[in-house]
Amino acid sequence: MRQTPSTTDVTLADLAERLNGRLEGDADRVVRGVAPVETADRDELSFLANEKYHRHAAKTSAAVLLVGEDFDAPVADGTALIRCEDPYFAFREAMVAFYGFRRPRFAGIDARAAVSDEADVGDDVACGPFVTVEPGATIGPGCILYPGVYVGADCRIGRDCTLHANVVLYERTVLGDRVTVHAGSSVGQDGFGYATHGDADGTVRHEKIPQTGWVELEDDVEIGAGCAIDRATMGPTVIGAGTKFSNLVTIGHGTKLGRHCLLVAQAGLAGSVQVGDYCVFAGQCGVVGHIRIGDGARIGAQAGVTNDVPAGQEMLASPAIPLANARRSMVAFARLPELRRQVKRLTDEVSELKSRLDAGGGGS
Repeated sequence: MRQTPSTTDVTLADLAERLNGRLEGDADRVVRGVAPVETADRDELSFLANEKYHRHAAKTSAAVLLVGEDFDAPVADGTALIRCEDPYFAFREAMVAFYGFRRPRFAGIDARAAVSDEADVGDDVACGPFVTVEPGATIGPGCILYPGVYVGADCRIGRDCTLHANVVLYERTVLGDRVTVHAGSSVGQDGFGYATHGDADGTVRHEKIPQTGWVELEDDVEIGAGCAIDRATMGPTVIGAGTKFSNLVTIGHGTKLGRHCLLVAQAGLAGSVQVGDYCVFAGQCGVVGHIRIGDGARIGAQAGVTNDVPAGQEMLASPAIPLANARRSMVAFARLPELRRQVKRLTDEVSELKSRLDAGGGGS
């Protein structure tokens, strides 16, 4: 299936100017869309931001490739180049120019939405069918609430936010400006807090602790589909400005993420974790509660973090250890069958030597 058609035709000269790049090719040639380098047609643009894909440049049919300043691979005849300082960001800018962002096919407040008269709804807010907005909620101008969204009592939502289908904001959740929450995510549900207590008759019960806090998503946060962010027992759970989640990410109660962090699918952080700015959590990694992770730390896929992580540290494995040590351990682990055979052979040789010494009277 082809990329959604663009309604924009752009000459390579105009495109290079818009992307702040340097054109090598026919300035008057027209481009009508963006496509992968392997499948791009003669009127489409593609990009090469990763060196392992440079081999495709010689065979592509693309009209133009966005490449780095130092790109030097062979290029197919008739394919122009736009050299950019950051070709991946230039690709992003081209996508925005050609396609923009999805917009809902509805406007205003749908008659089937249940918006409380005691809610404060700003200008140009769009609410689809079966949206529910409870009393005391505030929704800023330009927000879009897709069908099935639930906004609890006393929530505060900034301007130009987008809540996709079936998103749930529990009471007193706070969203900054330009926040996006994708379908099926839940923000502000009770944290996992229980006191285990034994009764006089010997029965042990897990007694629920009231979760009286809330969740704050700061400006420009984007939450993927199917994520869950717990409210704190007391005070806020905080997701810092500019932080982005993939799908199926879970955040425990009272955790505070810094600015511009990235969390990949199925990452999970337990409660009361303090995370710095610009941290990265790869897919399926897990973090225990009540620890600190410094600015710029990077946690690898499936890593299990059990202790504080210094700023800038890269961690891998479970339990997580510094990346260099993890790599050496993985090399050693791959050699375990060979090492086991060597140990067995040496053990047999030592046993044989001992037997000879004992038989020859050399053991005394």
